[in-house]
Amino acid sequence: MQLAANTLRGAALYGQLHTSAAGAAGTSNLTTAARQAITWAATSGLGNFGLASPINFTGGAASGPVYSITLWSASTAGTFYGELPLTGDTAFNASGQYNVTALDMTGTAT
Repeated sequence: MQLAANTLRGAALYGQLHTSAAGAAGTSNLTTAARQAITWAATSGLGNFGLASPINFTGGAASGPVYSITLWSASTAGTFYGELPLTGDTAFNASGQYNVTALDMTGTAT
């Protein structure tokens, strides 16, 4: 699982927020906030890893909804790697800012 985790860490370099489901191509329901770079922490255990630092988005609709984050290879266009629904606070603040503070990937299966 270390190999898979390190491959994903090296490929999924940007995040994009969505107001509802991103669709099969990851391009539906985009927020107005631009994609942001992701800094991943090192892998541990069976290929577990998460954010090394929060992802800070700006330019969203004031108090607008945030449903999910999609992972991408580039700041525009690029390869879509998947969608992760977000929990907790799911709205931009009044200034159009939103911070993703945890995005944990685990290499375990059931």
